[in-house]
Amino acid sequence: MRYAHEVGNVRAAEGALMARLPEGTLMQRAAAGLARVCAGLLDGVYGADVVVLAGSGDNGGDALYAGARLARRGARVRAVAAGSRLHEGGL
Repeated sequence: MRYAHEVGNVRAAEGALMARLPEGTLMQRAAAGLARVCAGLLDGVYGADVVVLAGSGDNGGDALYAGARLARRGARVRAVAAGSRLHEGGL
């Protein structure tokens, strides 16, 4: 089963969590989870070709950090901007 959450509720929950954690922790957790799911979809990470389509927002940052995690495991990762900019921290 899949669930949908209202944007305001998600932002409120994230804000409360980010206030208690060191800066960047939530993004790194999201990136780790995304990288884990992507690794499960690949036929092995080492040598895999991965394209990250990312924007300038926090979700784009999550994707870029996930791409970096996959690259550290041997994937060939290419980041493509989905707009005119990429997330500064993730870049």
